[in-house]
Amino acid sequence: WSTALQSLGVEQGDRVAYIAPNTHAHLEAYYAVPQIGAVLVPINFRLKPEDFAYIINHCGATAVCVQPDHIEAIDAIRDQIPAVEVFVALEGSGDGWLDYEQLVATETGARPEAEPASEIDERDLLTINYTSGTTSRPKGVMITHRNAYMNAIGTLVHVPMTCEDRYLWTLPMFHANGRTFPWIVTAVGGTHICLRKGDPVVARRVVLLQDP
Repeated sequence: WSTALQSLGVEQGDRVAYIAPNTHAHLEAYYAVPQIGAVLVPINFRLKPEDFAYIINHCGATAVCVQPDHIEAIDAIRDQIPAVEVFVALEGSGDGWLDYEQLVATETGARPEAEPASEIDERDLLTINYTSGTTSRPKGVMITHRNAYMNAIGTLVHVPMTCEDRYLWTLPMFHANGRTFPWIVTAVGGTHICLRKGDPVVARRVVLLQDP
């Protein structure tokens, strides 16, 4: 996905907004976007279209990646987000939308290894996480690479994990970068299990399947 983003013109420092539940495509963003030095902006998918427009404009996003349930909402505000040049549907495609899986497959075949940004400093911006506007407009919190790294290490000191652990995603990834767990689980070689909706019945089935 890193190479696909580069082929679409996304460069170091560019903002890439995501509106998606806990899916593999959303999880991949936490690696692909920072790898080229771009800035990930995960947005609360429960917000209204006008909130989407405000956040996208406020952060200066030039690319928006969206789960199909929210494509209609973004289409309704396209004229309000003129800086966005790239619209990607994370599942399937549509009029004016690029197909995520097709882009990944094409770029993976052309260039197996993504070219990371030439210089990424630990103090460079990694993500911008927005509040949900409970008081006034949503506010963006800037997280650096060092912020995320230190939080991941600090968490593992207090909550040790190993490569045998499996992490079931129920906490929304958009919420404070999933408390940094997209990177924490991978840091120890653990397994991510994505659950796109907080369904207790499905969660219980998943847990039972994982029980040795």
